[in-house]
Amino acid sequence: MTTTATRERRPTAPSGGAADTLAELVHYSPEEVSEKGWLPFKPRTLRNKANAREIPHSTAGGRISFTPRHIREIAAMYEVRPISETKPAA
Repeated sequence: MTTTATRERRPTAPSGGAADTLAELVHYSPEEVSEKGWLPFKPRTLRNKANAREIPHSTAGGRISFTPRHIREIAAMYEVRPISETKPAA
């Protein structure tokens, strides 16, 4: 009798393998995304932004969900560059 340890699923960049391709197809609920700390938003905020079409999401099955690709895109939307990178060199 073997027991399987539960592993935390994380959004990762695809590297071409079959397992990575399947990992990109997993959909996470707003609660899962918030619990795991992948985005700095509460589930209600994620739902509101998705309903307003402010962030990428999926509504497969009539429920709002996020794929790893969506999570990476949302994180990139809120990324702030240092002023030294945005200012032209003198």
